[in-house]
Formats: sequence, structure tokens, C-alpha cells
Amino acid sequence: MVVITNELESIMERLLSRKRINHVRSVVEFSRKLGEMYGADSNKLELAAISHDLFRDVPPRKLLKMAQAYGLKISELERTHPVLLHGKVAAEFLKRRFNVEDEEVLNAVAYHTSGHVSFKTVGKILFIADSLEFTRDFPGVDELRRIAFRNLEEGFFQVLKNKIFYAVGKNYLLIPETVELWNSILMGRGGLVDEEVE
Repeated sequence: MVVITNELESIMERLLSRKRINHVRSVVEFSRKLGEMYGADSNKLELAAISHDLFRDVPPRKLLKMAQAYGLKISELERTHPVLLHGKVAAEFLKRRFNVEDEEVLNAVAYHTSGHVSFKTVGKILFIADSLEFTRDFPGVDELRRIAFRNLEEGFFQVLKNKIFYAVGKNYLLIPETVELWNSILMGRGGLVDEEVE
């Protein structure tokens, strides 16, 4: 694990901007704190956290070529916005370069931006940490942090909700996995559909 982490650190130094490296290190730290609270496997969590943005600063055209070379299924949305592929490319890289086969880690990395219905503890913690790590500063971040350190499931839900509100407020497209996750959580909570919607 130490060898993998050291190599990932080296790759990160070559590929990422200083600001992005600071973000990744802060995600690792934030993930570690949440992991201690919620009994997550620290090795899995560190591996997911340090690798999640490994290809985030790669130019879009190159990212698309990498995804194609890896044989990843690319949606129309991802083809139009290749930055959305950075998590999936990182997960595939972990699988091929380091023989990582743990689905919890791979799914956490692949879907850390959108969230995913398959997430277990590591995925939920990474999703939260990516949004709430200590260099993040936006209205409501402190309250979201308090919730996350009080209740993992509620923190996960509130971070997802905040992401959706932000995207809708900016007229951004919603990633299909995000919508699927939102609906899945609400169905589990007995969520309702507005029956007056035509």
C-alpha cells in the first residue's frame, strides 16, 4: 500500500496543479477523519482519496482518448464534456497499473463527482470529503461539515442535495448517476412524486 501511495504521489506531482494537489491532500485528511468516525478501512479510503482527481487536470481531448484507449463506455454527455471522465479513467488506471480489484474503491473513484447508488462507506466518505474538505469555502459548508460528522447517511444526502441545488441554480446539466442516486435515496425514504406534474 505504501509503495502504491508513493507512486500515486509522484504521478500527482507531475500531472496536477499546485491548487489541485492541495485539494487532494485535504480530501485525504478529511476522509481520514470521517473514516475514523465511521469505521471505514483506512487503506481503501486513502487509496481512493489520493487517486480520485489524478487525471482532473488532463486536457479534455487527451482525457477522451485515454477513456477510449481503456475501452470505457462513453456517454454523449461525457463525449461533450470529457472532464466528467476523469474519475472513471482514474479507476481504470488503478485497476490496470496497480491491479486494484476492490469494487468499493473503484466505484468510489469512478463516481466521486456524481455519486452512485452502489456506494458503500468508502464511496460516501469520498463523495462528502471531495465537497467539504477544509480548503472548500462556500455558503453553508460549515453546517454541511457538522452534519457529515454527526451522521454519515444524512451528510451524504445533504451533500448530494447541495450539489443538485448548485447545478440547477447555475443551469448546469445533471449527471444521470446523480439523478438516479437522488431518486433511489428518496424512494428509500418514502419520497413522493408531485402527481400534479403533467
